[in-house]
Amino acid sequence: MRTDWLIPAPDGRLSAFAPARTGGIVRWTERRAGRGGWNAPELLLPDARILPYLCAAHGPAGFVDLFGLRRTGDSPRGPVEIVYASQYQAGRPMTGWHSIGNPHGKDAAKASAIGAPVAVVDGADVLHVFVRNADGGVSTRRRAADGVWGKWTAMPCKRVREGLSAVVTRSGRVELFMPADKGVYVWRQETPGGPLDRAPNLVFIALPGTASGTESYEGRITHYWRDETSGEVVGYRLPAAGAPDTAPAPLDGRSGHGPLALTRCLVDGYDCTVLAQAEQAGTLALTAYPTELESAGAWWADTREPCEGAPALALDREGRLVVAAIGPDGRLKVTRQRADQQGMALEGWLRL
Repeated sequence: MRTDWLIPAPDGRLSAFAPARTGGIVRWTERRAGRGGWNAPELLLPDARILPYLCAAHGPAGFVDLFGLRRTGDSPRGPVEIVYASQYQAGRPMTGWHSIGNPHGKDAAKASAIGAPVAVVDGADVLHVFVRNADGGVSTRRRAADGVWGKWTAMPCKRVREGLSAVVTRSGRVELFMPADKGVYVWRQETPGGPLDRAPNLVFIALPGTASGTESYEGRITHYWRDETSGEVVGYRLPAAGAPDTAPAPLDGRSGHGPLALTRCLVDGYDCTVLAQAEQAGTLALTAYPTELESAGAWWADTREPCEGAPALALDREGRLVVAAIGPDGRLKVTRQRADQQGMALEGWLRL
C-alpha cells in the first residue's frame, strides 16, 4: 500500500481511499471541511479480480484518478492489466474501471510479472503512469490534457526494484526516483508537460518498496528511503548544479517498515517536515524536524495506534496536520493537529 491515499478536494474536504478486501475501493469522505465529521464508508467498483493495491493521482483541477491492477483471467498467477477509475468531485460517484493494458501487450508470461503502477499529474494536466516491467526496466504511458492516451514506452534502465516514487513540485514538474540493484535512477522534468530527462545515477541502495519524496523547498525534492543494510530511514536531495554531493542524512526509524508518509506543516510557527511510518509492531509512529535540517535529528514517537499497511498524511483547509491509518479491522482512523497547544499535539483518534 502507498501513502498517497488521503487527498484534499478543492472544497477543502478530505477523502480517504483503500483497497477493499473483496476487490474494489473503500472511500471515506469528510462531511464538512476541517470539522472532523465523516460520511460512512462506501464500497465502490467491486470486482473480485482487482488486486489489493491502489495508488492515487490528482492534479490542479482537483480530479482524482485511482490506479490498480486487475487479473485478466481466472488464474491467480495469470496476466494483469493496469486499470483506473476517476472521481471528479469529492463524495460523488466514480467512473467505472478503465483499462490501459500493460507494457507487454498479449505476452501473458510477461504481463503476469509487472510491478505496481505509480501515477502523477504534472502542472500541464498531463498524467504519467510508471510501472516496473517484466524485463527489469520501467515503462511509462501518458495521458494528455485532452484525455488522449499515448503508447507505452520503455525507459532506458535495468534491474529496477519494486517501489517507484514520483513527486510533483508546486511548479508542476515531475521527479521520478527508481531504486535499482546497484543504485538509483532519477529522471526529472524541466517543464510541465515536457519529457523526463535522466539525471546522474545515485550510488545508494534503497530497500525495495520504501521510497517516497516531498518538495522541501521551491523546486527541490527530498527523497526518503530505508537503507538496505540497516533499515534506517534516510533523507537525500540532489545537489544543485556545481555543488558537491552529500551522503544521505540518517533519520533513525529502524523500527518501521515500508514507505514513509510525508508532508510539511507549521509546528510552533516553524516549517517542519512530518514523517509517519508503520512500525514492525503493527502501530503508527511519527516524527518531525525543521524542513531541510536533517542534522537536527528525528525522534520517533509511537502513537500505539494499530496501523495496517502504510499511513497517510495531509493538511486540512486550515493548514492543520491530519494523520490517517487503516486498522486491522479495515476501519479508517484519523487524528488532527491541535491548534490550542504547542508542539506536535494531536487530538484523540476518530475511528470510523
